[in-house]
Formats: sequence, structure tokens, C-alpha cells
Amino acid sequence: FESSSEFESDFSSDEGSLLDDVDAGDKSDEGGIGIVGGFSGVSSFSPNNGGASLALDKDMTSVVSLSKDSGILLGTFTADGQITAGCSFYNSDGSISQSFFGGTITSLNSTNVGYVVGVDSSGLVDVMSGGVDGPINALYCDQGTNQVFVGGNFTSTIAGLTTSIATMRSASTGSMAIYSAGNKSWQHVPFIGLDGPVFDFAEFEGLVYAVGAFSSTVDNATHVPLNTQPLNLTACNIVGGNNAEITGFTDPRNTICTTKRDQENNTWLLRDLLDGYMTINFPFKATPSLLRLMNTVYDGRGTKSFRVMAVENNQVLTMSYIDPETKTELFCSPACPLAQNDDWQEFRFVDGDAMLANITGVMIKIDSYYGMGGGLNKVEIYQRGNTLPLRPSSSFVGAWTETTAASYRGTYRTLTVNAADVASAQVQNSVITMAPYIPEPGFYTVYMMVPGCQNTNTCRSRSSAHVLLMSNRGLSKLIQVNQYNIQDEEVEVARIYAPASTSDFSATVQISLSPNGVVDDQATTVELVVDYIRFERVTSYTNLTGVIQLNPDLTTSSQLSQAIYGPLSDSLPDDSVVYSVTSGVANDTHRDNTLFLGGKFSDSSNGYYNIAQYDGHNIKPLNATGLHGTVNSMSFVGTSLYVGGDFNGTSDHTTALNNVAQYNTTDQMWYSLSGGVDKPVTSVVPYSPFGPNVVAFAGAFSTLYAVPGSQDANITASGLCMWDSTDSKWTSMPYIKNTPTLLFADEWKDQSYNFALTAGSFSAVAALEANGAVVLSSSGQIESLNTPGESLKPDAQGRLTVNSGLWYAKDNTTTPVLIVGGQFQTQDGAVNLAQLRDGKWQKLLDVINGEVLSINNAANLLFVGGVANITANADNGKLSGFSGLVVYNVDKDDVLGIQQLQGPSDSDPSAVRVNKVAIRADTSMVVVGGNFTTAGGLLSCPYICTLDINESQWSPLSSSTLIDAVTDMLFADKLLVVAGTFKNGTEPTDYLMSYDFDVSSWANITGAENLPGPVTSLTPADHEETAGMYYIVGTSSKDKSPYLAKYDGTSITIADFTIGAKSNVHSILLVPRSRIPSSVLGSSSNLNRRSNMPIPSGYVLAVSGDLFLPNGQRASNAFFYDNQWAGFLSTIQSDSSPGFINSVFYEIPPTNVYQRHKLSVALVILIAIAIALGITFLIVLIGLVYIYMRNRREAAATASAASAALAATAGGLGGAGTTKTPLTTTRLGAGTAVGAGAGFMAAAGAASMGSKRNTQGDHYRNMAGVRDTWAEDNAFAGEPVSYENINPNTGRLNSGSPAGLASLALAGRQAAVSSDTYVHYDEKNGGDTKYAHRDDANESLDSIFESAAAEAEAEEKNLARERAASASSREGAIGGT
Repeated sequence: FESSSEFESDFSSDEGSLLDDVDAGDKSDEGGIGIVGGFSGVSSFSPNNGGASLALDKDMTSVVSLSKDSGILLGTFTADGQITAGCSFYNSDGSISQSFFGGTITSLNSTNVGYVVGVDSSGLVDVMSGGVDGPINALYCDQGTNQVFVGGNFTSTIAGLTTSIATMRSASTGSMAIYSAGNKSWQHVPFIGLDGPVFDFAEFEGLVYAVGAFSSTVDNATHVPLNTQPLNLTACNIVGGNNAEITGFTDPRNTICTTKRDQENNTWLLRDLLDGYMTINFPFKATPSLLRLMNTVYDGRGTKSFRVMAVENNQVLTMSYIDPETKTELFCSPACPLAQNDDWQEFRFVDGDAMLANITGVMIKIDSYYGMGGGLNKVEIYQRGNTLPLRPSSSFVGAWTETTAASYRGTYRTLTVNAADVASAQVQNSVITMAPYIPEPGFYTVYMMVPGCQNTNTCRSRSSAHVLLMSNRGLSKLIQVNQYNIQDEEVEVARIYAPASTSDFSATVQISLSPNGVVDDQATTVELVVDYIRFERVTSYTNLTGVIQLNPDLTTSSQLSQAIYGPLSDSLPDDSVVYSVTSGVANDTHRDNTLFLGGKFSDSSNGYYNIAQYDGHNIKPLNATGLHGTVNSMSFVGTSLYVGGDFNGTSDHTTALNNVAQYNTTDQMWYSLSGGVDKPVTSVVPYSPFGPNVVAFAGAFSTLYAVPGSQDANITASGLCMWDSTDSKWTSMPYIKNTPTLLFADEWKDQSYNFALTAGSFSAVAALEANGAVVLSSSGQIESLNTPGESLKPDAQGRLTVNSGLWYAKDNTTTPVLIVGGQFQTQDGAVNLAQLRDGKWQKLLDVINGEVLSINNAANLLFVGGVANITANADNGKLSGFSGLVVYNVDKDDVLGIQQLQGPSDSDPSAVRVNKVAIRADTSMVVVGGNFTTAGGLLSCPYICTLDINESQWSPLSSSTLIDAVTDMLFADKLLVVAGTFKNGTEPTDYLMSYDFDVSSWANITGAENLPGPVTSLTPADHEETAGMYYIVGTSSKDKSPYLAKYDGTSITIADFTIGAKSNVHSILLVPRSRIPSSVLGSSSNLNRRSNMPIPSGYVLAVSGDLFLPNGQRASNAFFYDNQWAGFLSTIQSDSSPGFINSVFYEIPPTNVYQRHKLSVALVILIAIAIALGITFLIVLIGLVYIYMRNRREAAATASAASAALAATAGGLGGAGTTKTPLTTTRLGAGTAVGAGAGFMAAAGAASMGSKRNTQGDHYRNMAGVRDTWAEDNAFAGEPVSYENINPNTGRLNSGSPAGLASLALAGRQAAVSSDTYVHYDEKNGGDTKYAHRDDANESLDSIFESAAAEAEAEEKNLARERAASASSREGAIGGT
């Protein structure tokens, strides 16, 4: 129950508030802080536990106090008992001040206890005066009266049994007792006890209700304290036998009502060396119950043993006493021992009342003695019940006379008056007033002893008596008692409730002559006789049927007017067993106005089964009449009643329920809790440490059933589960290893403290069940991430460790998702890497089968590094598995293809480890460090390598002196700081170096040479004024102890790190002090700054791992400042060994990087289609332009040729008769014109095909020159047109080239050849053959030129034939002419 406030004084100074110094732009003061490691349970650090996690002995019974984030061991009990009940008292702030536990326990930390014990907040044990003599079932702590109500299967408190034989019978509380925690004493239960066990308690409208398997109270005459009604020995006839002859010591009456010790006339002695006796004859009827003796020690004398006998027949009576050594009741018959001392010694008359009520006196016979003879100093006898003889203290008004009758034992008083004066005032004022001593409040039967009238032969004068009973304050009862009885008779007057007698009030009895009494007509006088009044304690109630109510205020004043206990106004059926009782709302009135009863009972006439509600007047059924099975426990949360037991549905079979159920009192409907549990529930409590809406169930169950018909799987449980009434689902729990026998919590209080108690044979306990990961919320609360059935679980080898984690968010508008990596698995099959979504750990990747050591992200890329796990397929030898590094695009759900990292060729592929991935901001580079030598099997980059995230390409840094794995890295002021082992000359003594990417070189860090050993962790000092500062954690090479250092931008300073040498420090982190609960560092907002390694103002250094603090306490996380330590968290693993924390991290945005975004495949296809359509359109356009230009030029050429022909014809007709030469000249001229024009177009088209054709080389040129040859018999053959006779600048034929249409055709064909597509004219086949050397985007353009060349060639031939025919015709015509 203690917080870590002891550290407050260690963190105070006069330097002002540090909270004002926190960087206003610091995002670490917002969102959650992730905490991961190797643990199954987490608690806040508790100095009470030595700071250690609660690893317990499962062979013992342990009691633990649990809050929302702490667990404190209160005690350990021997394993021969169990704790089944508990309750607590609270301080004004809500913290527990004292707790009480009960069950079958018999010892607490080697202290003997009687089934019940108290423990306060300081650990002080209250054994409760020895406890009780039987098992405890229920405890209730009444805060208002500071009393503990104890219920179970017992008969008495140990104090009642061992303190006094006189009071032990009244202390036999019969299954129920009340203990005053303030006075540390047992209170007297007004009804003494119950005749059956008590199972539960509840408070309802100011009264405490006890329920169980009982039907009546046990407050009868046998349970009245034996020393409350002394027998008046002064009125008895007392004689002795063998009295001593010593003057002043001979009379046995010396022992009556004496106050002195062993003086004359105050002690009775026997003759020397003889036994003797004392006889006490009762003058009235009495039932002896207790004999008290005080031995004499006069002159060494004393009684050693004695026996008690009935006077009338010398029958030896059985007595009992408390043995002073064993504190147990022993029986003695015939002789009883008597110790020789100055103390009262008590002996109880054991024989039944039937026998004892008929004895007329007792004899005390002394059988043996000390010294010269026996004797006694004092004698007292007490009687059963409250018999009120007429004592001198009784009040007499009137002419009462004492009467002695020969046939009557004793004397009595008589009032005799004239018959005519009975109604007179004088006679009516003749009253005897008697004041009985009532030792305890309760119900009594009042008896009046009426001596028989034949004793005095006055039967004709007898009438009736008025008996006025003033039993309660302000209440009286008048009863008329007829006294006409011949024989002596004890007449029952009334049954009344009487409070205990006090100095302020005592019941009284007034007896007077009845004015209306019947008297014999012949009587001249009327007689009233009075002997004694007897009050006999009787059983209060016999119709309880499992329920009794009691006012917790046991003060006498509260009991003056009426009984403070009793049955319900309505009752359950006979033989009902009620196991649970609680109070709450019955409808939407939001006030406690109904008592709910659950157990094993049924009432078909009233329609309820095993559960019912009581409104203060009547017992009513719940909707659907009840439950089909036994109700063991109930509890209210909000407006719903939660029920646990052994049932399978409602009693009308309308709703299926498996051992747990919710009854909503607003709509009065039953609801199932998921699918229920597989076995009975024994305890239901509101688990207030987790808030006002959580209810806990405990029992022997092992499975939480899924909702029938759903796709959800059943959940494994271990006897404990918790239900969130707000979300209507099973929720996280405290970590309790093994099933608790007790889980107790009071209803939630709107305070900072809400505690629960748990007990059982535990091997481990923590406040929160958390499998490897928790979150420190922005409010400073530790929150579990476990959800039943959806938590991280140990892997196939039983390992559960989370090494790294981060918060991933796509952008500032999306909720961050927690991603963790380590060694574990999840419900959906994830291994070693998982994400938390909607409260469930879910799979992120399928390819991680090795331990994850590091997680980092840049933009939408997630870098997962760890221990490679490469295996070979047995069939084909193919390697598969985790290579040590995976780059995952979270948005695209895709793994980037990168070359694997490898170790030396002769090493195990699984030896590769990636310990750290560092992101170089605003670039596309990440740096990977660990244990590897190459990337992709070829690139040498030992222990450290860079990866371009855009090109997926590895690159080495400049040659380093690393000789072992890189353990950690960070970027500090644009420099990469690398932790590893660097070779320095012949000795590997450098553990830290930096790398400058601007100059691509390594550099030493000032002060690194002084580091005492390898560096294990680096942490940026983000909140310093100087950039590039960072913290260094490592282990000493000398003794393996941890050290802490800091680089301040200039050099390294080693801190005064006072942590224990056995500590394993895994990481450190700067945390704003505002994020830390005030109970950890204390309420002061000031911190002292005396360290040789200053920490930024407003921050502390959170150190994580398995820590041994300087004071010997153990923690998993602690805050370090100014050489001081404040423990924060303790963890525990599933095997009960101390846990550890690996990493603590903020909810911060990812590092900005340069990332080249590639278009999607669909978009690329669309763009390609658009380009293809554009090119096609361009080609068609060019073709149309070309055809248009060709047609124009051909038309021009035709016109020129026609003109020339006409001219030649004209010249021939008028020439000298020579025709061949002009005709040839004209043909060649026309051919030259056309060929020049076509050749230019063909050459230009060929040149337009782009660089690919121009770079084909001489090979294609030679091919064109060889293939494009024409037959020698071609009438129009000229010099072939090739690239060599085309001017590359103009695209025209070189000067001097033969002219003709063949040249045009050849130019077109060679243009087609230049585009890798050409046409070869085969005269034999009379057709064209197309050869396509390769596909090309310009193939369509090549075909145009090919076709153009072929058309030109064919057209030239046709023109030649026409011209030849025309010439022949002309020549024939001329010759004919």
C-alpha cells in the first residue's frame, strides 16, 4: 500500500520548477509510450517488495494487494490451509489501512492463527485473540463501526474458549462472530450464533445481512454466560465436616462474600491430615451452572483435588475447566484439580439442566491437599438463567409479610387484604418491584414462582396477580397471573425482548394484586404471594431460512427499545441454502433499494428458483423466474447483477447460460457473457482497480466459450476472467499464476485508490497481465495490451520476448499502429512480428521466422532486422526463410526485393544478424548494421552496409576497421555514430566511431578511447541545446558491469553510474518529468542538479533492463537523475523469474526520406497505350504527307516527259532522220528528274528513322550493297543507289550518278533496307519477298518506304513498255511511210 514517496527528498532543490523547462515542441509529451521486453506481468515498483517482482512459493498460500498498477505481498501462509474470504478497511484517501483474511489457515509467517487474521498497511499482524475454532467462509468489514463480521463453520472464538469457563458458552457464537478491529477484541453477538454455517455478508439500507444454511439462532439458556446470575449463598444453609481446630478458620461460611486473603474469619481449613467437605443447601429452586473457588495458601496448606456431589443423593456431578497450559476445556469426574495459588479457578456444571434443576444443594468434598491439610479461601456458585429471589434490594410497598411453610423450600412474601378493599388505592399501591440483571440483550421467557395454596391452607383466598414488565425503555407489558394453584408451580408470564442491564437502564418487574381477579364468594380476605421471578434466555428466532439481518451498531443504547437482529419480513422456503447476497438497483432508479439472494432454493408458488430479490417487505422472483442451477456468488456493477455458479440457463429454459450471467435490472432481462465458461464459478466481485465497469469471475473453469454460431475461437483460461461491462467482452486481467482461492474487491470508489485482495498458492503475481508489451498513457497510467485470446503468446519453443517496437502512422490524420518484434506468436499465426489493431495482435508478414531485433521505418517502409533463420529444402536444397532483413512497404502490403546479407562463405547462413537499421534523413539511404560480411554474395561490406531504398541497391561505406558486429547506430548532427569493435593498431580497443558521408570517411570520437568496454546502446539527447549529443550505454570489459556516458558535442564524459554491477542495461531514453506519476518522483517539482553528466532540464533518464538499484532493490525500469534512482516498473516472466524491459519508445512520426514513387502498373499500361496511339497517328500522318508529295512530283514529271516526247516527236518529224539518240536522251532526262525527286524523298525518309538505324554499323550497310543488285538485262539498269552515292546532307544523289527510274526504285529499296526491312524483287517468281530482321516501333514506316520503292519500280517498267511500244509504232509508221 506504500508508494515510492521515499524518493521525494532525493529529487528536490531550490532551482525552480523543471516542468516549465520542457520543450514546447517536444512530441514525447504527447501520445503513448511503448514499453516492451521479456515479461508476462507488470507492476509499478514497490519498495515493500524490495522492488522485486512477486515471485512466490506455490507450495505456500500468499496474500497480495492489487491496485490498477501495483502488487504488494501482504503475507505468506503455510500450505496446510487456504484463504477463502477477505475484506478491508480504508483510509480517508481510499488506500487500505487494514485487511482481514479467513479460511482454513492455521499460521501466518510462523505465527499461529485461528482461521482468521488481520494485516495492516505496515505489515503488522493481528491474530485476533486467537481467531475462531473452525473454518471461515465469509468476512465483511463494516467501515462505519470498524467491525469485522466473521462467518463460517465454527462454534466459538478461541478467546471465548480459553479466557474463562464462565463465558465460554456465551462465546460459542455458532458460525458467526464480530470482531472490533479498533479494540482488538471480539464483540458479543446478541443472538449468540446460528445453527448452521454462514456463507456471505452484505450491507443493505444500514443493516448487515448474513446468509447461509441455518434456520435459527442459538441464544438459549445453555449459552448464557455462567457468571451473570450469582446464587445467594448467604440465604443458604452451609455446614462443614472435619473443620480445623484453628481459631478463626473453622467455619465454612468464612468463604462466603469475603474480600480478604487467608486471615481469621476469611478462610476455612480442615483438620490436619484429614479430608473433609462443605455442604451448601439451597433455600429455593436453583439450577447451578458455575462453581468458582479460590484456594488457600495459609501456612502451606491448600486443596489439591476435590469433587462435587448432589446433596440429596450424593451423586458425583461432572465438572469442566480450562487447562491453563493447553487452553482447552477438560472434564473432571469424579475429582477435579485445584492449583495452589491466589487466582479464581472456575468449574462448569456439565450435566443437563433436567438433572441440575432438581438438586437441592451441593457438597464440595476435598479429596487431597497440600501441606498439613486442605481448605478454601472463597466460594461462589452461579445459577442458570436469571432467577430473581426476594432480596433486601427489592422494593416493597404495602403490608407484605414473610411466610414460611413447612412443606415449602424457603420463604416467600404474602399480601393479605380484605376482599372488599381489593380495588382500593391503598391495596393497588401495594407493590413489589424487582430489578433483574440482564447480562445480554435477547429474548427471554419470564416465569413467576407461585407457592401452592395448600402449604398454608389459603386456597379460598387466592386471586390473581398483576405483573407489569418494564422490559424496554418506554415500553411495558401488563400480564395477569392466576395464583389459584394447590401445588407449588412456576408459571410462565410472558416472552419478551429485554436489553442488557446498564447503569442507565434495567428491566423491572412490578407485582401487585389484580383488581379484577376472581375470588371465592365465601372468602373474606384475598391473598397475593410472591417468591421469585425467573428470566430464561430462549432462542430468538426459528424461522430464519438462511437469512438474518443485524444492526452493526452493537452499543447498548441501540438495543434498548427493540432487538437489533431478526429475520426478513418475508421468508424463503424451509431448508433453503443461501450462498450469496448483494444489494443494488432493481430498476432504473439508480439507488440501492433491493437485496438479491442467490443459492439453492425454490418456491414454485411464488415463482422463483435459486435467485430472488427482496425489497424490504417481500421476496419476489426475477424475470424468467430464476436460474436452472445453483448460484454461488453475485455482484453488482452499474445497474446489472452479475451471477456465477453452477447453472446452464434460466429456469424457464428461454436463455442458455453457462455458469455466468448478467441480469440487467433496467430492462429486467438475462444476458449471456459471450458463451460462458466450462465449469462452475465460485466468486464474482467488482474488480474496482480496473475501473467501475469491470467484474471478475473466479472458479475451477479452464475455457471461455465463444458465442455459439460465431467464428470466434474458445479462449483458454486458468480459473480467472474479467468482463468489461461497457464493451461487453472479456478484458485484460492482473497476472496471477495459478487459480486464486480468494479474489476480493469492494465496489469502485471515485478516488485514486481502488484495491483488490487475492490469495492462493501462486508462483507469481503482478498488477497487469502483459505479454511483452505495455503502454504508458499520456495520463501516466500503465495500460496492458492483452486481450483474452488475442495476446502475444510464447512461440513453439516457449519463448516470449519483445525486443523492439514502434508506432506507425501513414500520416498525421491516421491513428498510430503499434508494431513489435521479438520472439513470440499470435492467435492468427503471426511469428515474431505483429501489429496491434482493434485491441488484437495481428499478422503483418509471413516471412519472419527468426528473432526480430530491430524495427525502424522511413516513410511507408518498415525495416525489420534480426537473426537470420535460413533452412534448406530437403528435396531440392533450395534455401528459404528470414535472411536477417526485410523491407516492407506497409501501404502496398508488399515486400521489397533486395539482395540478402551473408556471412563468410563457410559460415552458417543463420549466423547473420541485423542489430540496427538507421535512417539517413532526407535521403534515400538507410544504414544496416549487424553481423554479416557481404550483400548479395559479391559486395563486400563487413558488419555495415547502406541500402538505397529507391534502387534496392547495396553499397559499402569506405573501408572501416570494424572487426566485429555493429551493436547500435544513430545519426547525430549528420554524422553516423556506430557502436562496435574497431581495430586500433593491434588491439581492438575502440568501441565507437563516426562516419561522415560528405567526405566518405571514418573519424575517431574524442573520448571514445576511454570507454571501459563495448557499447550496447546509443540514445540521442534530443532536448539539448547543442546538436549532435547522445548517451552511451555499455558494459565494462573488466567486470561486465554497466556504464553510462554522454557525448556533449565535443567529447565523451563517463557518468557516475551508481547502478549495481549485476545489472543488465538494455536501453535508455529521455522522458519528460510530466509523463511520470508523481508517486514515483514525489510531489516536488524541483530536481537537484549535481551530476557530472547533466540531463536536460525537465527530463529524467529512463533506464531499462534488469536493474539492481543501489539500495539492493530490483527493477525493470527506473529513472536516473543526479546520481539518484527512482524505481518505476517491476516485471516477471511466466516461469516466475524476474522479467526485463528491452526498449521504451515514443509515439513519434517517421523519419523523412527521399523516395521515388513508381507509377502503378495500370497507369503505366494506360500511358503506353497513349504513346502507341500517338506514334501510330504520327506515322499515318507522315505517310499521307509523303503520298501527297509523291503524287504532286509524279504529276510534274509526267507533264515534263510528255512535253519532251512531243518535242522529240516534233523534232523527229522535222529532223535529219536520226531518231535514237534524241529519244534516248529524252528518256534519260526524264528518268533523271524523277529519280532525283524520288531519291530525295526516300533518302529523307530513311534518315528520319532515328538513331537506332544510324548506329547499326557497316554490317547492315554491306548487306544493303550486296542484296540490292539488279539483273544485267534490265533495260533501265544504272548504277545502284546506296548510302555511298546519296549525299548525307541533302538526301540527294551524288552528282555523276546514272539517272533513271531504276535509280528511284533502288533508292526506295535501300531506304527500306536502312530501316532493317527491305524488299527483294525476284524476277523468277514475279513477286516480292519481305524480310523482317526484328520488330521495331518504326516497322510501319519501313513498310511505307518499301511499298513506295516497289511501286516506283513497277511504274517505271510500265512506262518503259509504253514508251517502247509507242516508239515501235512510230518507227513502223515511218517505215511504212
